Amino acid sequence: MVPDVAATSAFIADSAISSTADDLAGSLFGASLFPWLIMLYWLKHPTVEAPPGVSFGLTFLLAFVFGTIPAAIGAGALFGVSLADSDFFHGAAESILAITNCVVVLGFRDALEKDVNTHTAPDNDGSARLRTAATALGAISALSAIAVLASGSAEVHTPWLGGVGNLPAGLWPAEPINALSVPTWIIHTSSLVEWLVAMGLAWRYADAVDRPEWKGVTWGMLPLHTSGIVACTYHLFYNAPAITWCVALQAGTTCIGNTTLAYACLRLALACGWTWQMGKEEAAAWLATVSADLSQLVGGAGGADEGAGAAGTQSAVTSASSTSPADEGATAAAEAVNGGTAPLVGWEDLGDAWAADSDASFLAKLAALSAALAYAVKYLPASFPPFLTAAWGSLPDEAFSAIALAVIFVPTGLNVAKWQQRSKEDAEFVGDF
Repeated sequence: MVPDVAATSAFIADSAISSTADDLAGSLFGASLFPWLIMLYWLKHPTVEAPPGVSFGLTFLLAFVFGTIPAAIGAGALFGVSLADSDFFHGAAESILAITNCVVVLGFRDALEKDVNTHTAPDNDGSARLRTAATALGAISALSAIAVLASGSAEVHTPWLGGVGNLPAGLWPAEPINALSVPTWIIHTSSLVEWLVAMGLAWRYADAVDRPEWKGVTWGMLPLHTSGIVACTYHLFYNAPAITWCVALQAGTTCIGNTTLAYACLRLALACGWTWQMGKEEAAAWLATVSADLSQLVGGAGGADEGAGAAGTQSAVTSASSTSPADEGATAAAEAVNGGTAPLVGWEDLGDAWAADSDASFLAKLAALSAALAYAVKYLPASFPPFLTAAWGSLPDEAFSAIALAVIFVPTGLNVAKWQQRSKEDAEFVGDF
């Protein structure tokens, strides 16, 4: 047999591009951790008085970061594929992100309910319940992947949760073998919807506490929503080699988003009374605590009292962070939450539209919406007429890239336009994204 030189060259080129994208993505994802940690410092500072549930939710994202690492290593070591191509690893890891976003939404709901309707501080018991639920669900997510491995039947494309909800193969044309299962698609769509809702609730919370810098937090969150769109676009195209650049783009938008969110939280902290001098003093105290702990580990007896003093300081900081924010502007926000005159103009307004629902009812509606979106993105393309499917398969790589870019940047542009309109006094924007 004569080797197909063209096919071999194309394979080598695709492999090189994929390797470059993966390497760049790894560097960018690693770099994005630092602005996220800095953001958490400002958000959780006692001067900011952020809702406890929101602070915990954004902290819990670290579980997703560190949970993704072993999942990616497992996919590569066991099957020689990226995390995106191993459904049960992929779904289990991404579910922790959905849990994070859900906690952030519920944290804002709790804060708006308490601060706006009763003028009391957000419920620390409610925050504790969120921590317990998130930890339990995160553990279940990890076990869902471990159970597949322990069964001895794990294959590279084994669907997460057994692919529950997948339609029978005979009803739809066959998909590529690496197509996401319905449960994994639901995790992705729910993360996008939840993050939009959280952006809308942050905007409303700014009015509730008369702290416009919270609207800056909404702006800071925007690139991270684009990051989610990039990931879903990559999966919508079945992780095609032609758009492997999505991997690097997602990492880049994540890094940018973490940085913009950190900057937004810096503005918020400065407006709430935090100063650079405070930062220097707290950094010095932290370094002293670390030094004392290290001395104690190597047998230094003198560091114990210092460590205890620092721990006491941290305890005071934690206690102070539970105090209630200012009540000014609560009346105006209450009108918005309880059905003011503003129309429903986007998914970010679901937090207001469903404000009267219990948390259980609210989550059930979000789950139903996410499931409907998941079925649409998974199965509607398969319903296209055969001639369209054939034409799609014959498109050059450049066309695939152009379409993927449109899928990413059209909704992002509309999202930007929407928040720009809302930033203008008394302006209303009518849109669907």
